[in-house]
Amino acid sequence: MAIGSKIDKVVARIGDLPAMPDILAKVMEITEDPGVAVSDVISLIEQDPSLTAKLLKVSNSSYYGMRQVVGTLKLALVILGVKEVRNIVLGISVLDTLRDATTDRLLNGEGLWKHSTQVASLSKKLGTHLELSLQGEDFIAGLLHDIGKLVLWKQIQDDYIEVYNHAKENELVLHELEYEELGFDHADAASAVAVSWGLPESLSDALYAHHARADRPLSDSKDPKLSAVIRVANLAAKDDFAAEDAVPESMLSCNEAEAWDILSDSYSEESIEERFLLLKTFVQEVRRSPVLSL
Repeated sequence: MAIGSKIDKVVARIGDLPAMPDILAKVMEITEDPGVAVSDVISLIEQDPSLTAKLLKVSNSSYYGMRQVVGTLKLALVILGVKEVRNIVLGISVLDTLRDATTDRLLNGEGLWKHSTQVASLSKKLGTHLELSLQGEDFIAGLLHDIGKLVLWKQIQDDYIEVYNHAKENELVLHELEYEELGFDHADAASAVAVSWGLPESLSDALYAHHARADRPLSDSKDPKLSAVIRVANLAAKDDFAAEDAVPESMLSCNEAEAWDILSDSYSEESIEERFLLLKTFVQEVRRSPVLSL
């Protein structure tokens, strides 16, 4: 997906993007080698005890959905594989870089962390149900889909809070108001960070496309199904979705039709009503789980 011009616009408006953490850069580099030894990955990650502890916490959380306890980094690598462990490290590192006292109000006071963990879990449940073999990218893309809000909150706080509060107080669609006022939205900002850090293209495209817009069709994504899963999960995580008795208009809108079309072969014979009931069940399961803390 061609997003270079958007990155330029984001950088021009907010200044330098956050730097990639050293540990993440090293993990990304070493895991590029398909023949990398598990012992080498363990030695590298264990240099950061906090990262190791958080990785195991995510792996064992109800949000991630593992069926057995993962007590060691070695076991995580054996069960999940190098790529999936790398993806968890990626998600933790990105959030740790962007989380500070400045963004605490957005993450906790405004419920962004709770929403992000729910989208992550819904994405993984949906990806697993559809047998997409996304190797944890569904969970991590869901967890990180709104990091653009954190970037904008940190980098242009006064201007962004004004846009954010105006949208909230007037019940406007935030990403549409961002685009109107700033010339880009938080999905553009998220993908700008992902691209600048050299993260997988499938991930940066999923962050970029999690809100529908005419200039970013899901079909342009490196992995259209991953992008479609994140968009559907984000829709299902909205507060009023699980309260609906019938298929909500949001699932039928032309903006969301592309996501359903892309996933249609995976859904096989399931009707739109059956898809809604499945998503509603997933949402109810996720909301019964305690909020993941890192």
